[in-house]
Amino acid sequence: METGILEKKIAKLPENLKLKVEGYIDALLSLENQNIVLEEPGVIYKTSRAPKPVFGSGKGIFGKMADDFDEPLEDMKEYM
Repeated sequence: METGILEKKIAKLPENLKLKVEGYIDALLSLENQNIVLEEPGVIYKTSRAPKPVFGSGKGIFGKMADDFDEPLEDMKEYM
């Protein structure tokens, strides 16, 4: 989009909306400085990705499963 067209559209706005546009532009510029990309309106994607999990890295974070985990539940006896 050409800058002139954008300036003309902003010039037609009332003062309170011009202040909102200015705030939005400032927010976009700060996202740009933080290396964040806007791919869809209202959705923010960070460009730096979390490290890929390594196989076995979750070992020990889950508690021990009960020995009778696969056994039928007492509440379901009447349906079996």
